[in-house]
Amino acid sequence: MMSLEDLSVCVVVPLQCGPEPALRCLEGIAAQGEEPAFEVIVVDDAAPGLEPLLAQLEGDVTVLRNERRLGLAGSLSRALDHTRADTVAVLRDAAVPAPGWLSELCAALADPAVGTALSVTGGRPDTPALGSLAAAVPLAHVRAAGVPDVPDELVLGTLALSVAPIAGAAQIVATSSVAPARTHGSELEPGSAAELTIVIPTLDATSARVRRCLQAVAAATDVAYEVVIVDNGAPPQGFSGPVNAGIRAADTPYIVVMNDDVEPEPGWFGPLRSTLDAGAAVSFPRTVDGAMRSDFAAWCFALTRETVTEFGHADGEFFDPSLVIWFQDTDLYTRLCRAGRPPMLVRESTIRHGLSQTLSDPDPRLSAWVRTQVQVDQQRFEAKHPDAVLQAATLS
Repeated sequence: MMSLEDLSVCVVVPLQCGPEPALRCLEGIAAQGEEPAFEVIVVDDAAPGLEPLLAQLEGDVTVLRNERRLGLAGSLSRALDHTRADTVAVLRDAAVPAPGWLSELCAALADPAVGTALSVTGGRPDTPALGSLAAAVPLAHVRAAGVPDVPDELVLGTLALSVAPIAGAAQIVATSSVAPARTHGSELEPGSAAELTIVIPTLDATSARVRRCLQAVAAATDVAYEVVIVDNGAPPQGFSGPVNAGIRAADTPYIVVMNDDVEPEPGWFGPLRSTLDAGAAVSFPRTVDGAMRSDFAAWCFALTRETVTEFGHADGEFFDPSLVIWFQDTDLYTRLCRAGRPPMLVRESTIRHGLSQTLSDPDPRLSAWVRTQVQVDQQRFEAKHPDAVLQAATLS
């Protein structure tokens, strides 16, 4: 049997979160014992606001940066090219390891009948293998089985299933525990009244895209907020209708409309709120590492209750519902400009954006409907604003 002294371990930490949960995860890793010896590879999977933290790690750990989001499978595959360790231990979703987490996993791998060692969550021995947040696998077994190209939450469990015929069954290690990341970026008092409603229209409220959006919101928002998710995928209803429904449900002084592929960065809301308080009808953040409109980037924008009343299309309908998928933001922009209160770009507020991933849905029926409806929307916009000049996005 192999002893801990014989093992070399690489701890792979793909990060998609903000700096606070990332720091707690890394602190948990640093608190592991001296055995087994281990190296750490952090993969910045296009995460929001991690650069200051990662700059402090340079030299102590290996830091890899993904230019675009690759997910757990893609990030793990990249990390494998940068380690010579015998064993790979993976932490997903910035889980925080308890003391002894790594040594207990590796001790389980000393049994030749164990192909993969999986941690429990919060000390619960009934943690399902498919739901485990951490695992350790000999590197040779990972290479033989291959990293499975599946959604993040299924990678470790699927890898364990793939390794089993090659090297042995997976084992849940009750003495190796991790805690889920605590993603909320603020320490607000329980029961605090919400001042912000975030409206997120989506075709699939269960998608990984929506989960990433919500995780980023939780990690980066430092005011009391509520989220209204409008799932309009059965069947798809466009954009205006779901946004209008979400705004009707809001009962807070401030509202943000956010595409489901937006991920705000830490401190994003304060500057938007300050701009609104200074008199802007609508404010919107700067999009980093992606396409950006400096006139009105409507994939994420903030407004007040007063704006809803003053500039809404009709009672209970903020956007013009006849503009189903497209041009409702252009209609709003046009009306705001004519009133002398155009949307205000707030460069101090930053987000990342997947650039309308929903509209690239592979469903041919949905794609055909979108193309047809966009043409109809343009005709209706031009009829409503015959003197408006449509132009290409102003990039910044």
